[in-house]
Amino acid sequence: MSDRIMLGAVAIVIGVVAAVALLIPFIAISYRRRGHISAMWLLGWIALAVYAMSLWTYTLMPLPQDGYRCVGIQLTPFASVADARAFPHSTPGQILRNPSVQQVAFNIMLFMPLGFLLRTMFRRGLVVAALAGAGISLFIEATQRTGVWGLFPCAYRLFDVDDLMANTLGAIAGSVVAVLFVRRRGSSIDPSQPRAVTAGRRLLGMLCDVLFLALLGGMLAIGWRAWQMYVEHIPFELLDQDVQSLLAAWVPLAVQLAWILASGQSIGESATLLRGHPTRMPAVLARPLRFVAGIGGYGILAALSFPFSGLLLAVFVLLSLVTVWTSRNHRGFAAMVAGMELEDARVRHGVRAAART
Repeated sequence: MSDRIMLGAVAIVIGVVAAVALLIPFIAISYRRRGHISAMWLLGWIALAVYAMSLWTYTLMPLPQDGYRCVGIQLTPFASVADARAFPHSTPGQILRNPSVQQVAFNIMLFMPLGFLLRTMFRRGLVVAALAGAGISLFIEATQRTGVWGLFPCAYRLFDVDDLMANTLGAIAGSVVAVLFVRRRGSSIDPSQPRAVTAGRRLLGMLCDVLFLALLGGMLAIGWRAWQMYVEHIPFELLDQDVQSLLAAWVPLAVQLAWILASGQSIGESATLLRGHPTRMPAVLARPLRFVAGIGGYGILAALSFPFSGLLLAVFVLLSLVTVWTSRNHRGFAAMVAGMELEDARVRHGVRAAART
């Protein structure tokens, strides 16, 4: 039980990290396909990422140590039934303690979230759930049978046809349960039509901007450090920190600046289908000013170190958050400084459509 709890904790941690890392493209796809995003949809995305990691941890981990015993293959359907009958089960408690019963029940429960998420998030029914359950289960069993596709000399987990059947049944059962949670009538939202600029939408775009700086900067810094250590074989204490700082802080800001100059949107606003519309000055002046007063100013203050830099950054963030609620049309501090109005990017030819809720 302790091993399963540990594997569950690993799946949650890695799944949440993966969900955050892929949050920006997920939000962008959701706005373009569904026209909006909801808190439940975000929670579903996190649940999907955690579930994907749980499949990996529970079916492939822990990895074997040297000297492990190779296992074979079980191709007899319903062999688990015969195993369950061979175990004493005169009382209900003994049935629940039956290892074969536990194995089948666990395999069914492990794949129930797959069918549930397929129906609730992607509106896919029993056929897709059955095919997905069978396909993913077969891939997992094949991965186990081949020793993680040749990474290990032989299989360390049993290929069991009963697992395939139980996993597929679990996906179907999850799809059936999900019927209780799916709205019967379809969505009335047209993804191609503009929607209102809300405070939540603005904050989501700002979160994506900050997340983009952190993720791209982190990946570049890690990549540069790995290159120095494993390709150039430079000792850790001699690593070039100046280039690492340049990659981590300034390259992501340069990408944001180029994006804003080219489109009038930050990367987060592009994901949430928002754009700035200049009203008081030409776009060639308004866009760089908006960068400095927005995500650019945040990134610069976060990267530099000088007296009271932390206090100034905190004030800047607070001002940016407060003006999201207090400014006209939730345009925020950066758009106010640049003399811009925010509009849905689906508004054609710069003509503002009536706000839709």
